[in-house]
Amino acid sequence: MSSHTELPMIWTQPETISNWFQSWSESIPNWDTAEFCRERSLRFLHRMTALRQRLGMPLIVAMLGGTGTGKSTLLNALLNEHVVEEGKERPTTAIPILVCHETVHPETWGIDFSGIQIVKRNLSALEQMVILDCPDPDTTENDILRETNLARLRAVLPLCDVLLVTATQQKYRSRRVLDELASASPGARLVFVQTHADRDTDIRDDWNELLKKDYETGRIFFVDSVAALKSQQNQTVLAKEFADLQQLLTVDLNEEAAIRIRQANFFSLAVETVKDCRCEIIEHWAAIGKLRDRISEERRHFGERLAEKMRHELISDRRLWESRLLGRVASQWGYSPFSILLRIYQGLGTIFSGVLLTRVRSVPQLALWGAFEGIRSFRNWLNSHKNKKKPEISILTNWEEDRLRESALVLVGFATDAHIPTESCTPDFVLNESKRAGNAFINNITGELETICNRLATRNNRWWVRIVYEVLFGGMLAFLLLRPAKNFFIDTLFDKHTRFYGTDFYIISIFWLITWGSLLLGLFIFTLRRGLNREINETSVQWSHLPALDRLFESVEKETNRIIAYRDELEAIHQRLERINQQAEKLDRRLGRKK
Repeated sequence: MSSHTELPMIWTQPETISNWFQSWSESIPNWDTAEFCRERSLRFLHRMTALRQRLGMPLIVAMLGGTGTGKSTLLNALLNEHVVEEGKERPTTAIPILVCHETVHPETWGIDFSGIQIVKRNLSALEQMVILDCPDPDTTENDILRETNLARLRAVLPLCDVLLVTATQQKYRSRRVLDELASASPGARLVFVQTHADRDTDIRDDWNELLKKDYETGRIFFVDSVAALKSQQNQTVLAKEFADLQQLLTVDLNEEAAIRIRQANFFSLAVETVKDCRCEIIEHWAAIGKLRDRISEERRHFGERLAEKMRHELISDRRLWESRLLGRVASQWGYSPFSILLRIYQGLGTIFSGVLLTRVRSVPQLALWGAFEGIRSFRNWLNSHKNKKKPEISILTNWEEDRLRESALVLVGFATDAHIPTESCTPDFVLNESKRAGNAFINNITGELETICNRLATRNNRWWVRIVYEVLFGGMLAFLLLRPAKNFFIDTLFDKHTRFYGTDFYIISIFWLITWGSLLLGLFIFTLRRGLNREINETSVQWSHLPALDRLFESVEKETNRIIAYRDELEAIHQRLERINQQAEKLDRRLGRKK
Protein backbone atom coordinates (compact mmCIF):
# COMPACT_ATOMS: atom_id res chain seq x y z
CA MET A 1 0.00 0.00 0.00
CA SER A 2 1.14 3.51 -0.75
CA SER A 3 2.42 5.71 2.02
CA HIS A 4 1.09 9.22 2.66
CA THR A 5 3.56 11.93 3.58
CA GLU A 6 0.70 14.08 4.91
CA LEU A 7 -0.12 11.66 7.76
CA PRO A 8 1.90 13.52 10.41
CA MET A 9 0.04 16.75 9.56
CA ILE A 10 -3.31 15.00 9.81
CA TRP A 11 -2.35 13.74 13.24
CA THR A 12 -1.09 17.08 14.55
CA GLN A 13 -4.41 17.77 16.29
CA PRO A 14 -4.68 14.35 17.98
CA GLU A 15 -1.10 14.82 19.18
CA THR A 16 -2.13 18.11 20.77
CA ILE A 17 -5.11 16.45 22.43
CA SER A 18 -2.83 13.75 23.80
CA ASN A 19 -0.63 16.46 25.30
CA TRP A 20 -3.70 17.97 26.99
CA PHE A 21 -4.56 14.65 28.60
CA GLN A 22 -0.94 13.97 29.52
CA SER A 23 -0.63 17.33 31.27
CA TRP A 24 -3.99 16.93 32.97
CA SER A 25 -3.20 13.45 34.28
CA GLU A 26 0.12 14.72 35.70
CA SER A 27 -1.60 17.52 37.67
CA ILE A 28 -3.61 15.02 39.69
CA PRO A 29 -4.66 16.17 43.19
CA ASN A 30 -4.76 13.85 46.17
CA TRP A 31 -8.31 12.67 45.57
CA ASP A 32 -9.69 9.18 44.96
CA THR A 33 -11.85 10.32 42.05
CA ALA A 34 -8.78 11.90 40.43
CA GLU A 35 -7.06 8.51 40.61
CA PHE A 36 -9.92 7.01 38.60
CA CYS A 37 -9.63 9.84 36.05
CA ARG A 38 -5.88 9.33 35.84
CA GLU A 39 -6.30 5.64 35.08
CA ARG A 40 -8.94 6.47 32.50
CA SER A 41 -6.64 9.05 30.88
CA LEU A 42 -3.70 6.65 30.78
CA ARG A 43 -5.93 4.05 29.15
CA PHE A 44 -6.91 6.62 26.54
CA LEU A 45 -3.26 7.56 25.91
CA HIS A 46 -2.43 3.89 25.50
CA ARG A 47 -5.25 3.53 22.96
CA MET A 48 -3.96 6.63 21.18
CA THR A 49 -0.52 5.08 20.90
CA ALA A 50 -2.08 1.95 19.44
CA LEU A 51 -4.02 4.06 16.93
CA ARG A 52 -0.86 5.81 15.80
CA GLN A 53 0.84 2.45 15.35
CA ARG A 54 -1.97 1.41 13.00
CA LEU A 55 -1.72 4.45 10.71
CA GLY A 56 -0.15 2.51 7.90
CA MET A 57 -2.32 -0.56 8.40
CA PRO A 58 -5.49 -1.58 6.56
CA LEU A 59 -8.79 -0.83 8.24
CA ILE A 60 -9.61 -3.44 10.91
CA VAL A 61 -13.26 -4.50 10.87
CA ALA A 62 -14.55 -6.64 13.75
CA MET A 63 -17.62 -8.86 13.53
CA LEU A 64 -19.65 -8.54 16.75
CA GLY A 65 -22.90 -10.35 17.39
CA GLY A 66 -24.70 -12.98 19.38
CA THR A 67 -24.64 -16.72 18.88
CA GLY A 68 -26.37 -17.79 15.67
CA THR A 69 -26.55 -14.32 14.12
CA GLY A 70 -24.45 -15.43 11.15
CA LYS A 71 -21.21 -13.52 11.67
CA SER A 72 -19.03 -16.17 10.05
CA THR A 73 -21.49 -16.67 7.20
CA LEU A 74 -21.58 -12.95 6.53
CA LEU A 75 -17.76 -12.80 6.57
CA ASN A 76 -17.57 -15.57 3.97
CA ALA A 77 -20.18 -13.82 1.82
CA LEU A 78 -18.31 -10.50 1.96
CA LEU A 79 -15.08 -12.22 0.87
CA ASN A 80 -16.88 -14.53 -1.64
CA GLU A 81 -15.05 -17.54 -0.24
CA HIS A 82 -15.45 -20.07 2.57
CA VAL A 83 -12.71 -18.69 4.81
CA VAL A 84 -14.07 -19.54 8.26
CA GLU A 85 -16.27 -22.36 9.50
CA GLU A 86 -19.98 -21.60 9.68
CA GLY A 87 -22.54 -22.77 12.24
CA LYS A 88 -26.30 -22.62 12.53
CA GLU A 89 -27.12 -22.38 16.25
CA ARG A 90 -24.05 -23.42 18.26
CA PRO A 91 -21.01 -21.08 18.40
CA THR A 92 -18.33 -22.03 15.92
CA THR A 93 -15.83 -19.19 16.60
CA ALA A 94 -14.03 -20.29 19.75
CA ILE A 95 -11.07 -17.97 19.27
CA PRO A 96 -10.75 -14.69 17.32
CA ILE A 97 -9.86 -15.20 13.67
CA LEU A 98 -8.07 -12.44 11.77
CA VAL A 99 -8.49 -12.67 8.00
CA CYS A 100 -6.11 -10.55 5.90
CA HIS A 101 -4.49 -10.33 2.47
CA GLU A 102 -1.40 -12.41 1.71
CA THR A 103 0.67 -9.25 1.36
CA VAL A 104 -0.24 -8.06 4.84
CA HIS A 105 2.04 -9.01 7.74
CA PRO A 106 0.24 -8.41 11.06
CA GLU A 107 3.28 -9.53 13.04
CA THR A 108 5.03 -6.28 11.99
CA TRP A 109 2.32 -4.04 13.41
CA GLY A 110 3.69 -4.10 16.95
CA ILE A 111 0.43 -5.59 18.25
CA ASP A 112 0.14 -8.69 20.41
CA PHE A 113 -1.81 -11.22 18.32
CA SER A 114 -1.32 -14.10 20.74
CA GLY A 115 -4.54 -16.08 21.04
CA ILE A 116 -5.70 -14.92 17.58
CA GLN A 117 -5.75 -17.23 14.60
CA ILE A 118 -4.41 -15.50 11.46
CA VAL A 119 -5.80 -16.58 8.07
CA LYS A 120 -4.33 -15.11 4.85
CA ARG A 121 -6.06 -15.12 1.49
CA ASN A 122 -5.26 -13.52 -1.88
CA LEU A 123 -8.65 -11.80 -2.22
CA SER A 124 -9.35 -8.35 -3.68
CA ALA A 125 -11.84 -7.62 -0.88
CA LEU A 126 -8.96 -7.80 1.61
CA GLU A 127 -6.84 -5.17 -0.10
CA GLN A 128 -8.46 -2.36 1.88
CA MET A 129 -9.25 -4.08 5.17
CA VAL A 130 -8.68 -6.97 7.52
CA ILE A 131 -11.58 -8.70 9.26
CA LEU A 132 -11.74 -10.05 12.80
CA ASP A 133 -14.30 -12.78 13.41
CA CYS A 134 -14.91 -12.41 17.15
CA PRO A 135 -16.15 -14.98 19.68
CA ASP A 136 -19.78 -14.79 20.71
CA PRO A 137 -20.32 -12.68 23.88
CA ASP A 138 -23.54 -14.53 24.80
CA THR A 139 -22.29 -18.13 24.78
CA THR A 140 -24.29 -20.08 27.38
CA GLU A 141 -23.08 -23.66 26.92
CA ASN A 142 -20.93 -23.48 30.06
CA ASP A 143 -19.43 -20.78 32.23
CA ILE A 144 -15.84 -21.64 31.37
CA LEU A 145 -16.43 -21.24 27.61
CA ARG A 146 -18.42 -18.05 28.12
CA GLU A 147 -15.79 -16.41 30.31
CA THR A 148 -13.03 -17.46 27.92
CA ASN A 149 -14.87 -16.04 24.92
CA LEU A 150 -15.59 -12.76 26.72
CA ALA A 151 -11.95 -12.38 27.73
CA ARG A 152 -10.79 -12.99 24.14
CA LEU A 153 -13.46 -10.66 22.77
CA ARG A 154 -12.50 -7.80 25.10
CA ALA A 155 -8.84 -8.23 24.26
CA VAL A 156 -9.32 -7.79 20.51
CA LEU A 157 -12.11 -5.20 20.25
CA PRO A 158 -9.85 -2.22 21.17
CA LEU A 159 -7.77 -3.06 18.07
CA CYS A 160 -10.68 -2.42 15.72
CA ASP A 161 -11.59 0.65 13.70
CA VAL A 162 -15.07 -0.48 12.60
CA LEU A 163 -17.49 -2.77 14.44
CA LEU A 164 -19.84 -4.69 12.16
CA VAL A 165 -22.71 -5.56 14.53
CA THR A 166 -24.96 -8.43 13.46
CA ALA A 167 -28.37 -9.27 14.87
CA THR A 168 -31.46 -11.27 14.03
CA GLN A 169 -35.14 -10.98 14.83
CA GLN A 170 -34.55 -13.16 17.90
CA LYS A 171 -31.19 -11.71 19.05
CA TYR A 172 -31.29 -7.95 18.52
CA ARG A 173 -32.27 -7.32 22.16
CA SER A 174 -29.52 -9.51 23.63
CA ARG A 175 -28.33 -7.79 26.82
CA ARG A 176 -24.85 -9.31 26.69
CA VAL A 177 -24.28 -8.14 23.15
CA LEU A 178 -25.55 -4.65 24.00
CA ASP A 179 -23.24 -4.51 27.02
CA GLU A 180 -20.19 -5.48 24.98
CA LEU A 181 -21.21 -3.04 22.26
CA ALA A 182 -21.40 -0.21 24.84
CA SER A 183 -17.94 -1.10 26.10
CA ALA A 184 -16.31 -1.43 22.67
CA SER A 185 -18.08 1.29 20.67
CA PRO A 186 -16.11 4.32 22.00
CA GLY A 187 -13.27 4.84 19.56
CA ALA A 188 -14.87 2.87 16.71
CA ARG A 189 -17.34 3.43 13.86
CA LEU A 190 -20.36 1.13 13.69
CA VAL A 191 -22.12 -0.76 10.89
CA PHE A 192 -25.41 -2.45 11.90
CA VAL A 193 -26.54 -5.48 9.89
CA GLN A 194 -29.68 -7.57 10.33
CA THR A 195 -29.04 -11.05 8.91
CA HIS A 196 -31.36 -13.96 8.04
CA ALA A 197 -33.35 -11.80 5.65
CA ASP A 198 -34.62 -15.02 4.05
CA ARG A 199 -36.63 -16.07 7.11
CA ASP A 200 -36.89 -13.10 9.54
CA THR A 201 -39.18 -10.11 9.62
CA ASP A 202 -37.55 -6.73 9.08
CA ILE A 203 -36.99 -5.38 12.62
CA ARG A 204 -34.68 -2.50 11.68
CA ASP A 205 -37.09 0.19 12.89
CA ASP A 206 -37.46 -1.52 16.27
CA TRP A 207 -33.70 -2.05 16.47
CA ASN A 208 -33.07 1.60 15.67
CA GLU A 209 -35.58 2.62 18.36
CA LEU A 210 -33.73 0.42 20.84
CA LEU A 211 -30.35 1.92 19.96
CA LYS A 212 -31.12 5.57 19.22
CA LYS A 213 -30.78 6.73 22.84
CA ASP A 214 -27.07 5.82 22.92
CA TYR A 215 -26.06 5.49 19.26
CA GLU A 216 -26.28 7.10 15.88
CA THR A 217 -27.07 3.98 13.88
CA GLY A 218 -26.42 5.29 10.38
CA ARG A 219 -27.81 2.88 7.80
CA ILE A 220 -28.95 -0.52 9.06
CA PHE A 221 -28.52 -3.22 6.39
CA PHE A 222 -30.87 -6.20 5.97
CA VAL A 223 -29.09 -9.10 4.21
CA ASP A 224 -29.25 -12.80 3.46
CA SER A 225 -25.62 -13.94 3.67
CA VAL A 226 -26.21 -17.47 2.37
CA ALA A 227 -28.06 -16.20 -0.71
CA ALA A 228 -25.40 -13.55 -1.29
CA LEU A 229 -22.58 -16.13 -1.29
CA LYS A 230 -24.49 -18.35 -3.72
CA SER A 231 -25.22 -15.39 -6.02
CA GLN A 232 -21.53 -14.52 -6.19
CA GLN A 233 -20.54 -18.11 -6.85
CA ASN A 234 -23.24 -18.40 -9.55
CA GLN A 235 -22.36 -14.90 -10.84
CA THR A 236 -25.95 -13.72 -10.56
CA VAL A 237 -27.19 -10.32 -9.47
CA LEU A 238 -26.67 -9.58 -5.79
CA ALA A 239 -29.48 -8.30 -3.60
CA LYS A 240 -29.21 -4.50 -3.28
CA GLU A 241 -28.82 -4.47 0.50
CA PHE A 242 -25.88 -6.87 0.41
CA ALA A 243 -24.31 -5.18 -2.62
CA ASP A 244 -24.43 -1.81 -0.82
CA LEU A 245 -22.87 -3.32 2.30
CA GLN A 246 -20.10 -4.95 0.29
CA GLN A 247 -19.48 -1.70 -1.61
CA LEU A 248 -19.18 0.21 1.67
CA LEU A 249 -16.71 -2.19 3.28
CA THR A 250 -14.56 -3.27 0.37
CA VAL A 251 -14.49 -0.15 -1.82
CA ASP A 252 -15.75 3.01 -0.12
CA LEU A 253 -13.70 2.53 3.05
CA ASN A 254 -10.40 2.89 1.21
CA GLU A 255 -7.09 3.97 2.69
CA GLU A 256 -8.00 7.65 2.76
CA ALA A 257 -11.31 6.85 4.47
CA ALA A 258 -9.43 4.66 6.94
CA ILE A 259 -7.31 7.64 7.99
CA ARG A 260 -10.41 9.79 8.53
CA ILE A 261 -12.11 7.00 10.42
CA ARG A 262 -9.15 6.54 12.75
CA GLN A 263 -8.93 10.25 13.35
CA ALA A 264 -12.67 10.41 14.07
CA ASN A 265 -12.35 7.36 16.33
CA PHE A 266 -9.59 9.13 18.21
CA PHE A 267 -11.80 12.17 18.79
CA SER A 268 -14.68 9.94 19.87
CA LEU A 269 -12.41 8.12 22.28
CA ALA A 270 -11.17 11.45 23.72
CA VAL A 271 -14.74 12.68 24.12
CA GLU A 272 -15.75 9.41 25.77
CA THR A 273 -12.81 9.66 28.17
CA VAL A 274 -13.81 13.20 29.14
CA LYS A 275 -17.42 12.09 29.52
CA ASP A 276 -16.48 9.22 31.86
CA CYS A 277 -14.25 11.48 33.96
CA ARG A 278 -16.85 14.25 34.13
CA CYS A 279 -19.52 11.79 35.23
CA GLU A 280 -17.23 10.42 37.94
CA ILE A 281 -16.36 13.91 39.17
CA ILE A 282 -19.99 15.06 39.14
CA GLU A 283 -20.99 11.97 41.11
CA HIS A 284 -18.51 12.81 43.89
CA TRP A 285 -18.58 16.61 43.65
CA ALA A 286 -21.33 17.17 46.21
CA ALA A 287 -19.02 16.04 49.00
CA ILE A 288 -16.33 18.51 47.88
CA GLY A 289 -18.90 21.31 47.84
CA LYS A 290 -20.09 20.38 51.34
CA LEU A 291 -16.51 20.38 52.61
CA ARG A 292 -15.82 23.83 51.17
CA ASP A 293 -19.10 25.18 52.57
CA ARG A 294 -18.19 23.79 55.98
CA ILE A 295 -14.74 25.39 55.83
CA SER A 296 -16.35 28.75 55.03
CA GLU A 297 -18.91 28.30 57.79
CA GLU A 298 -16.33 27.42 60.45
CA ARG A 299 -14.04 30.23 59.33
CA ARG A 300 -16.91 32.72 59.39
CA HIS A 301 -17.96 31.53 62.85
CA PHE A 302 -14.49 32.01 64.31
CA GLY A 303 -14.00 35.28 62.47
CA GLU A 304 -17.23 36.73 63.85
CA ARG A 305 -16.47 35.47 67.34
CA LEU A 306 -12.94 36.81 67.33
CA ALA A 307 -13.99 40.15 65.82
CA GLU A 308 -16.70 40.58 68.46
CA LYS A 309 -14.33 39.76 71.27
CA MET A 310 -11.71 42.08 69.85
CA ARG A 311 -14.30 44.84 69.54
CA HIS A 312 -15.50 44.37 73.12
CA GLU A 313 -12.04 44.31 74.62
CA LEU A 314 -10.79 47.24 72.58
CA ILE A 315 -13.71 49.35 73.77
CA SER A 316 -13.30 48.20 77.37
CA ASP A 317 -9.51 48.57 77.55
CA ARG A 318 -9.16 52.39 77.53
CA ARG A 319 -6.08 52.90 79.63
CA LEU A 320 -3.62 51.87 76.96
CA TRP A 321 -4.96 53.76 73.98
CA GLU A 322 -6.09 57.01 75.64
CA SER A 323 -2.61 58.25 76.57
CA ARG A 324 -1.12 57.17 73.24
CA LEU A 325 -3.89 58.76 71.19
CA LEU A 326 -3.63 61.95 73.26
CA GLY A 327 0.09 62.05 72.57
CA ARG A 328 -0.53 61.79 68.86
CA VAL A 329 -3.15 64.55 69.02
CA ALA A 330 -0.87 66.78 71.11
CA SER A 331 2.04 66.33 68.71
CA GLN A 332 -0.17 67.52 65.86
CA TRP A 333 -1.70 70.30 68.00
CA GLY A 334 1.54 72.16 68.54
CA TYR A 335 2.40 74.15 71.69
CA SER A 336 -0.35 75.99 73.50
CA PRO A 337 -1.83 75.99 77.02
CA PHE A 338 -4.31 73.21 76.33
CA SER A 339 -1.80 71.12 74.36
CA ILE A 340 0.59 71.38 77.34
CA LEU A 341 -2.21 70.04 79.53
CA LEU A 342 -2.69 67.19 77.03
CA ARG A 343 1.04 66.44 77.08
CA ILE A 344 1.18 66.36 80.88
CA TYR A 345 -1.76 63.95 81.02
CA GLN A 346 -0.34 61.90 78.17
CA GLY A 347 3.07 61.75 79.90
CA LEU A 348 1.52 60.28 83.01
CA GLY A 349 -0.47 57.89 80.83
CA THR A 350 2.66 56.84 78.97
CA ILE A 351 4.33 55.82 82.21
CA PHE A 352 1.24 53.85 83.17
CA SER A 353 0.80 52.25 79.73
CA GLY A 354 4.50 51.39 79.69
CA VAL A 355 3.94 49.39 82.84
CA LEU A 356 0.93 47.74 81.18
CA LEU A 357 3.01 46.90 78.13
CA THR A 358 5.29 44.71 80.22
CA ARG A 359 2.18 42.77 81.24
CA VAL A 360 0.42 42.47 77.86
CA ARG A 361 -1.80 39.43 78.08
CA SER A 362 -4.57 40.01 75.56
CA VAL A 363 -4.75 40.24 71.78
CA PRO A 364 -6.40 43.73 71.82
CA GLN A 365 -3.65 45.13 74.07
CA LEU A 366 -1.01 43.81 71.72
CA ALA A 367 -2.84 45.17 68.66
CA LEU A 368 -3.28 48.59 70.30
CA TRP A 369 0.35 48.75 71.31
CA GLY A 370 1.35 47.85 67.76
CA ALA A 371 -0.92 50.57 66.37
CA PHE A 372 0.56 53.32 68.55
CA GLU A 373 4.16 52.19 68.39
CA GLY A 374 3.93 51.77 64.64
CA ILE A 375 3.39 48.72 62.47
CA ARG A 376 7.07 48.29 61.81
CA SER A 377 7.94 48.22 65.53
CA PHE A 378 5.06 45.85 66.17
CA ARG A 379 6.15 43.42 63.45
CA ASN A 380 9.73 43.47 64.72
CA TRP A 381 8.49 42.68 68.21
CA LEU A 382 6.21 39.93 66.91
CA ASN A 383 8.98 38.37 64.79
CA SER A 384 11.37 38.43 67.74
CA HIS A 385 8.91 36.29 69.71
CA LYS A 386 8.03 33.75 67.03
CA ASN A 387 10.71 31.23 67.96
CA LYS A 388 10.27 31.46 71.71
CA LYS A 389 8.87 28.37 73.36
CA LYS A 390 6.67 30.49 75.65
CA PRO A 391 5.60 33.68 73.93
CA GLU A 392 4.34 36.51 76.09
CA ILE A 393 0.84 36.20 74.68
CA SER A 394 -1.13 33.22 73.43
CA ILE A 395 -3.09 34.08 70.31
CA LEU A 396 -5.33 31.08 70.95
CA THR A 397 -6.66 32.61 74.14
CA ASN A 398 -9.47 34.10 72.10
CA TRP A 399 -9.93 31.19 69.76
CA GLU A 400 -11.29 28.59 72.18
CA GLU A 401 -9.03 25.64 71.55
CA ASP A 402 -11.73 23.11 72.44
CA ARG A 403 -14.08 24.60 69.88
CA LEU A 404 -11.33 24.53 67.28
CA ARG A 405 -10.71 20.87 67.97
CA GLU A 406 -14.40 20.15 67.52
CA SER A 407 -14.40 22.01 64.23
CA ALA A 408 -11.34 20.07 63.10
CA LEU A 409 -13.04 16.76 63.87
CA VAL A 410 -16.11 17.88 61.91
CA LEU A 411 -13.89 18.76 58.93
CA VAL A 412 -12.19 15.36 59.21
CA GLY A 413 -15.61 13.76 58.72
CA PHE A 414 -16.39 15.93 55.69
CA ALA A 415 -12.93 15.28 54.20
CA THR A 416 -13.44 11.54 54.67
CA ASP A 417 -16.78 11.74 52.85
CA ALA A 418 -15.04 13.67 50.06
CA HIS A 419 -12.30 11.00 49.81
CA ILE A 420 -9.41 13.40 50.33
CA PRO A 421 -6.60 13.05 52.93
CA THR A 422 -7.55 14.16 56.44
CA GLU A 423 -4.03 15.00 57.68
CA SER A 424 -4.50 18.68 56.86
CA CYS A 425 -7.58 19.07 59.07
CA THR A 426 -6.69 17.09 62.19
CA PRO A 427 -7.08 18.99 65.51
CA ASP A 428 -3.32 19.42 66.11
CA PHE A 429 -2.74 20.59 62.54
CA VAL A 430 -5.63 23.09 62.74
CA LEU A 431 -4.35 24.45 66.07
CA ASN A 432 -0.95 25.14 64.50
CA GLU A 433 -2.66 26.86 61.58
CA SER A 434 -4.74 28.95 63.96
CA LYS A 435 -1.58 30.31 65.61
CA ARG A 436 -0.30 31.58 62.27
CA ALA A 437 -3.75 32.91 61.43
CA GLY A 438 -3.94 34.66 64.81
CA ASN A 439 -0.61 36.42 64.31
CA ALA A 440 -1.69 37.53 60.86
CA PHE A 441 -5.04 38.64 62.29
CA ILE A 442 -3.31 40.87 64.87
CA ASN A 443 -1.16 42.26 62.07
CA ASN A 444 -4.28 43.16 60.10
CA ILE A 445 -6.00 44.66 63.17
CA THR A 446 -2.88 46.71 63.93
CA GLY A 447 -3.10 48.26 60.48
CA GLU A 448 -6.80 48.95 60.96
CA LEU A 449 -6.20 50.61 64.33
CA GLU A 450 -3.35 52.66 62.88
CA THR A 451 -5.78 54.02 60.29
CA ILE A 452 -8.45 54.69 62.92
CA CYS A 453 -6.01 56.55 65.18
CA ASN A 454 -4.72 58.73 62.35
CA ARG A 455 -8.27 59.57 61.36
CA LEU A 456 -9.28 60.42 64.93
CA ALA A 457 -6.14 62.51 65.53
CA THR A 458 -6.83 64.50 62.37
CA ARG A 459 -10.51 64.94 63.21
CA ASN A 460 -9.79 66.27 66.71
CA ASN A 461 -7.15 68.69 65.44
CA ARG A 462 -9.50 70.77 63.32
CA TRP A 463 -9.05 74.52 63.78
CA TRP A 464 -12.38 75.22 65.39
CA VAL A 465 -11.86 72.42 67.94
CA ARG A 466 -8.54 73.91 68.97
CA ILE A 467 -10.03 77.42 69.22
CA VAL A 468 -12.84 76.24 71.50
CA TYR A 469 -10.56 74.38 73.92
CA GLU A 470 -7.84 77.02 73.87
CA VAL A 471 -10.32 79.82 74.60
CA LEU A 472 -11.98 77.91 77.43
CA PHE A 473 -8.77 76.78 79.09
CA GLY A 474 -6.74 79.89 78.22
CA GLY A 475 -9.51 82.13 79.60
CA MET A 476 -9.42 80.39 82.98
CA LEU A 477 -5.65 80.47 83.04
CA ALA A 478 -5.57 84.18 82.13
CA PHE A 479 -8.11 84.97 84.82
CA LEU A 480 -6.13 83.16 87.51
CA LEU A 481 -2.91 84.88 86.41
CA LEU A 482 -4.27 88.40 85.90
CA ARG A 483 -6.14 88.60 89.20
CA PRO A 484 -3.08 88.25 91.52
CA ALA A 485 -1.13 90.49 89.12
CA LYS A 486 -3.81 93.16 89.51
CA ASN A 487 -3.69 92.71 93.27
CA PHE A 488 0.07 93.08 93.39
CA PHE A 489 0.62 95.87 90.87
CA ILE A 490 -2.53 97.96 91.10
CA ASP A 491 -4.70 97.32 94.14
CA THR A 492 -1.91 97.38 96.74
CA LEU A 493 -0.18 100.28 95.03
CA PHE A 494 -3.13 102.69 95.13
CA ASP A 495 -4.89 101.43 98.23
CA LYS A 496 -2.74 101.02 101.29
CA HIS A 497 -5.49 99.06 103.06
CA THR A 498 -5.52 96.33 100.35
CA ARG A 499 -3.65 93.22 101.43
CA PHE A 500 -1.65 90.86 99.28
CA TYR A 501 -3.33 87.55 98.45
CA GLY A 502 -2.24 84.81 100.76
CA THR A 503 -1.32 81.20 100.22
CA ASP A 504 -4.95 80.09 100.49
CA PHE A 505 -5.80 82.14 97.38
CA TYR A 506 -3.16 80.39 95.33
CA ILE A 507 -4.23 76.98 96.63
CA ILE A 508 -7.84 77.71 95.67
CA SER A 509 -6.73 79.05 92.26
CA ILE A 510 -4.69 75.93 91.56
CA PHE A 511 -7.68 73.82 92.66
CA TRP A 512 -10.02 75.56 90.25
CA LEU A 513 -7.45 75.48 87.45
CA ILE A 514 -7.00 71.77 87.90
CA THR A 515 -10.74 71.27 88.17
CA TRP A 516 -11.46 73.30 85.06
CA GLY A 517 -8.60 71.67 83.13
CA SER A 518 -9.85 68.24 84.21
CA LEU A 519 -13.36 69.05 83.01
CA LEU A 520 -12.06 70.20 79.63
CA LEU A 521 -9.67 67.25 79.45
CA GLY A 522 -12.49 64.86 80.38
CA LEU A 523 -14.72 66.38 77.70
CA PHE A 524 -11.95 66.05 75.13
CA ILE A 525 -11.20 62.45 76.16
CA PHE A 526 -14.92 61.66 76.09
CA THR A 527 -15.05 62.98 72.52
CA LEU A 528 -12.03 60.87 71.60
CA ARG A 529 -13.52 57.81 73.29
CA ARG A 530 -16.89 58.21 71.61
CA GLY A 531 -15.21 58.63 68.23
CA LEU A 532 -13.02 55.59 68.80
CA ASN A 533 -16.01 53.50 69.91
CA ARG A 534 -17.91 54.53 66.82
CA GLU A 535 -14.94 53.79 64.55
CA ILE A 536 -14.32 50.40 66.15
CA ASN A 537 -18.00 49.43 65.99
CA GLU A 538 -18.19 50.37 62.33
CA THR A 539 -14.85 48.84 61.35
CA SER A 540 -15.16 45.63 63.38
CA VAL A 541 -18.01 44.50 61.14
CA GLN A 542 -15.37 43.89 58.46
CA TRP A 543 -12.87 42.18 60.78
CA SER A 544 -14.55 38.78 60.43
CA HIS A 545 -13.61 38.89 56.72
CA LEU A 546 -9.99 39.97 57.06
CA PRO A 547 -7.55 38.13 54.73
CA ALA A 548 -5.67 36.80 57.77
CA LEU A 549 -8.59 34.49 58.60
CA ASP A 550 -8.07 32.73 55.27
CA ARG A 551 -5.08 31.04 56.93
CA LEU A 552 -7.43 29.12 59.17
CA PHE A 553 -8.16 25.71 57.60
CA GLU A 554 -5.89 26.89 54.78
CA SER A 555 -4.27 23.52 53.99
CA VAL A 556 -7.48 21.56 53.55
CA GLU A 557 -8.91 24.42 51.47
CA LYS A 558 -5.82 24.30 49.24
CA GLU A 559 -6.54 20.62 48.61
CA THR A 560 -10.05 21.49 47.47
CA ASN A 561 -8.68 24.35 45.34
CA ARG A 562 -6.40 21.86 43.56
CA ILE A 563 -9.42 19.65 42.94
CA ILE A 564 -11.37 22.62 41.53
CA ALA A 565 -8.44 23.51 39.26
CA TYR A 566 -8.28 19.86 38.18
CA ARG A 567 -11.99 19.85 37.33
CA ASP A 568 -11.75 23.20 35.54
CA GLU A 569 -8.91 21.91 33.37
CA LEU A 570 -11.07 18.93 32.41
CA GLU A 571 -13.89 21.31 31.51
CA ALA A 572 -11.47 23.31 29.36
CA ILE A 573 -10.45 20.12 27.54
CA HIS A 574 -14.13 19.26 27.07
CA GLN A 575 -14.87 22.65 25.51
CA ARG A 576 -11.87 22.39 23.17
CA LEU A 577 -12.98 18.94 22.03
CA GLU A 578 -16.48 20.27 21.40
CA ARG A 579 -15.07 22.96 19.13
CA ILE A 580 -12.91 20.41 17.30
CA ASN A 581 -15.89 18.11 16.83
CA GLN A 582 -17.92 20.95 15.37
CA GLN A 583 -15.17 21.69 12.87
CA ALA A 584 -14.37 18.05 12.03
CA GLU A 585 -15.36 16.65 8.65
CA LYS A 586 -18.35 14.34 8.91
CA LEU A 587 -17.80 10.74 7.86
CA ASP A 588 -19.96 8.54 5.67
CA ARG A 589 -23.49 8.81 7.08
CA ARG A 590 -23.94 5.06 6.62
CA LEU A 591 -21.56 4.57 9.55
CA GLY A 592 -22.91 4.78 13.05
CA ARG A 593 -21.23 5.80 16.30
CA LYS A 594 -21.82 6.05 20.00
CA LYS A 595 -23.33 9.35 21.09
